[in-house]
Amino acid sequence: MLSYKKTIQALASSKMRRIFISTGLVIAFITLSACGFQPVYRKNSETGHSSNQYLQTVRITPLPDRPGQILHNMLRDRMNPLGQPRQPLYSLKNTITETTKDLAVRLDNTTSRTNLTVLSDYHLVRLSDQKVVFTGTSRSTNSFDQLDDPYTNLVAEDTARKRVLRQVADDITLQLGAYFTKASK
Repeated sequence: MLSYKKTIQALASSKMRRIFISTGLVIAFITLSACGFQPVYRKNSETGHSSNQYLQTVRITPLPDRPGQILHNMLRDRMNPLGQPRQPLYSLKNTITETTKDLAVRLDNTTSRTNLTVLSDYHLVRLSDQKVVFTGTSRSTNSFDQLDDPYTNLVAEDTARKRVLRQVADDITLQLGAYFTKASK
């Protein structure tokens, strides 16, 4: 008889827990909608277009050097998955600054850890009148170990560079998506 009461109490407490969690989620969604939160890729009810469709009208200008090529390709993958637009409405112009900074130094005065920072300044230009409609900056930092083998150092630095550029590409895409969502209202 005692175990039956404990089972009933456990079921009642789990039901109450579920009710509290679901009530909390409903309150969280109501709070988010009250503060103006909107999904970035939602279709606008007036125009019928999403910011993702606007992103596909952006031509990404090529960038020099290998980090620029990697960023260019990552931006194209995110914004133009079907390839560069044939009749673009906008052009995205980027400049990349890459810096390294030694963090940890061994007793023999060699570096053991390095920070790699990429800063990207970009401008979105409307092609119809060549007006800059949006500017932004994206920055990301990643670190990597410096070992005694030069090949492992090259691989570690290259991997850190790709991670940093991936984060910068994601940030630029999100910022432009937010711009198009706001501009299409």
